[in-house]
Amino acid sequence: MEERLPEFMAKVADVGIIHGNKTATNAEVGTQAIFNKSWMSYLGTDDEAEAVKRAKENLSCSTVHFFSDGSAELIFGPSNPVVEREGKRAWIIPILGYTDDINMASNKFGDGSAFPLEVLGIYEQLLEENCVDIKWQKGDILLLDNFAVQHARRPGKPPRRVLACMCK
Repeated sequence: MEERLPEFMAKVADVGIIHGNKTATNAEVGTQAIFNKSWMSYLGTDDEAEAVKRAKENLSCSTVHFFSDGSAELIFGPSNPVVEREGKRAWIIPILGYTDDINMASNKFGDGSAFPLEVLGIYEQLLEENCVDIKWQKGDILLLDNFAVQHARRPGKPPRRVLACMCK
């Protein structure tokens, strides 16, 4: 990113980014959708005011927007998406839901301005260039350092079971 988009990265370093994660709609809860948990499940309450309090205290979320379809968007930042560990720099916040409509974007600069249109294409290209597909076999376990790599999945065939454990 720093080689391909130096002006973009300079602005990111200066003002950070704002990003959001949208929870499932009422219709998506419990389905095969990637984000299939409701905000009530994530935050352990069905009270919106309490959910905002918990999101800020437990997730370092800056804002929560609730929608009529039962979903919510958790907004984070502004923060710097680049971390350095053991002399290596890594971009740790995925660019999701990118659009040139500033009101619909999940990622914006910390000053609220939109990312340049070229950023998504270059970002996706860099991800693809650096992607490693794992050929799973029964019984396999994979450990990832979220501060060193981004992780994702390719489309698969249901049913699928993902077991995850987060550690400090």
